[in-house]
Amino acid sequence: MRLFVALDIPEDAAAYLTDVQQQLRQEIHADRWQSLQNLHLTLHFLGDVEERLIPAICEDLDIVSAITKPFRLRLAELGAFPNASRPRVLWLGLRGNTQALKQVHLLLGRRFELHAGLDHDRKAYKPHITLARGPKTTAEGLPLDRLNEQVLAEDPPHWQVNQVHLYQSELKPEGAVHTILHTSTFDKDYSIDQMEP
Repeated sequence: MRLFVALDIPEDAAAYLTDVQQQLRQEIHADRWQSLQNLHLTLHFLGDVEERLIPAICEDLDIVSAITKPFRLRLAELGAFPNASRPRVLWLGLRGNTQALKQVHLLLGRRFELHAGLDHDRKAYKPHITLARGPKTTAEGLPLDRLNEQVLAEDPPHWQVNQVHLYQSELKPEGAVHTILHTSTFDKDYSIDQMEP
């Protein structure tokens, strides 16, 4: 089963991202614009996983959620991987309590490796939402400062993150279909303040 772990993105944030992407389409060309349907913020892509490991993964989600307070995020500025001079991916970043987000990512990765025997990406986690792949640039690179000024609102959407989900992703001719297999809710009464901003 092809699995990943992700957070929901609320409807107002998804609508804002769609608007930003539509404005960007008028400004730049790209090899592929990311579909913003069934939008989510990926924490871990687990890949093809044996079905027998799903209970262990769900238990890991529950354990990490039990020691995590709900936290707030908001949409931020445009960025590019690896950089604006040679961009391969155009994305929108996140602000707010990103330290709590990174902590959840780290704790889950460690538990997946120790408990379920799954490898996890040890690179620094950069929370982002992909908007386009292969953006076309001039010799000066991608004009991120100008694009940020043109397409971003002064007060982008923000929201509280209360849950984390385990998804199954099925590749079909009409596109990937994502199904939630398990949901873990963060503990609003947990006594340690997980690095609130």
